[in-house]
Parts: sequence; structure tokens; C-alpha cells
Amino acid sequence: MTETVKTGDLVSLIKEEIADNRFIFYTLSGAHLYGFPSADSDYDIRGCHIINPKEVCGLKEPEYFIEKMDGDFDFVSFDIKKELNLLLKNNSNVLEHIFAKPLIAEPEFKELRIIAEKALSRKIYEPYYGLAKHNQIKYIVGKNSGSEKATVKKYLYILRSQMAGIYVLEHGQIEPDICVLNRYFSYPVVDELISIKRSGSETELLQSAKEADNLISELWKKLDTSKENSSLPDNPPKEAYEMANEFLLRCRGLI
Repeated sequence: MTETVKTGDLVSLIKEEIADNRFIFYTLSGAHLYGFPSADSDYDIRGCHIINPKEVCGLKEPEYFIEKMDGDFDFVSFDIKKELNLLLKNNSNVLEHIFAKPLIAEPEFKELRIIAEKALSRKIYEPYYGLAKHNQIKYIVGKNSGSEKATVKKYLYILRSQMAGIYVLEHGQIEPDICVLNRYFSYPVVDELISIKRSGSETELLQSAKEADNLISELWKKLDTSKENSSLPDNPPKEAYEMANEFLLRCRGLI
């Protein structure tokens, strides 16, 4: 598969993987969703399907996900129960997939989005903070002090998580694309990093990191302030749980 892969090719690959399973939606994730794909970026497909009720009710514990990696095609699909549980926990990855433009979707997808909108809360701070902090500690801290330099890709993952977290807390809307986010933030160093990443490779090195490091420090404070001042509820409301439960039962054909 090459960088010129067409949507139809991806949809065909998706249908091969889900086989006879009913599905709700699938979308492109990773660098393509985040706004900084390069020629060697993988095609990360994410979404959810519906396990047959007989498998759920039988003695054998069902697999609540389908996973396959073949070259640059990386496919992960959650059963709808797992998807809803993660949604209600405000898992940022799952919510970003639900609010992204789908490659393929069934009618139930519209209702899933409505549930996701209802479930959005200040808990969204936790996954965005955690993802950014994990990447900073693992890939940035300590590397720039030695001969090994951190990559542009890792800096973008940190900055994107911080910016996306701030944006959703301030606006109540999920936005995964760092290019769209930076129309709001207008950070020149972010535009520079995106340009380097898009024209380079996954391992493009950042030789001068001072400006990016300073911005990361600034955004930690802004992320905390955004959480404190957010108009989102502290937790998903009870109505979101009730909607999710009814949706799950209908997906299973139980009501």
C-alpha cells in the first residue's frame, strides 16, 4: 500500500477484516487524523462492531476486539460494549474516532455520536494530559541533553494532545487535527514542526528544541487553567449512561 491509497481500497480491506460481523463505523486514525501524515505513515483504521448475542451469552468469553497489522495497514475494532464503556470514561482516542469523518458507517453511527456528545465532560482532561505527559517523559526528557535528539513526530504528539485537551475543555468540541487546532492557537513553531514532519519521515530529528520545549511548558499551565474554567460537567451525566445502555441493548437485538 502506498501514500496514494484510495478510500475505496481501505474500505475493501476493512470489509475483509470484519467478515460477517455487523459494524457501526470505521475511520482513519494516527497521523492522518492528527494532521501530520508523511509519505511513510501507516494507515491506522479504528472503529467498532457488534458481537453476535449468542457469542456474548455463551460459556466461552468472547473477544471484544478485532486486531490485525499487515504492513502499513493497522486495524483495530472494538465491540460496541467496549466502545461505549471507553466513551463513558471519556477516552480521548475513542471520542476522536467517533467525531472524525468516517470511511464507512451504518445508520447507528449517528446515535453513537449523539451519546458521545452527551457524555463529554471534564474527565476528557485526564487522557489528554496522560498521553502528553507519557510521551514527554518517554521520548523528550533526557534525550535532548545528550547526543540523541528527540524526533519531530514525538514533539507533535505531545503538543497535539495538549492543544486538543485545551480546545475541548474551552469549546466543548473534540478536534484531533493539529492543523485545525493551530488556526485557533497560532503557534509558529507548531506550523514549522508540521511542515518538517510532512516533508520528512517518521524519524525526522528536531535539532533545536528550545522553542518547542518552552511551548510545552506553557501549555501544561494552560491545560490546567482550561480544566478549572471549563463549562463541561465534572462527569458524564446519568442520561448519557442510560442512552448508552439502551443503545447497547438495541445493538444486541434485545429490545
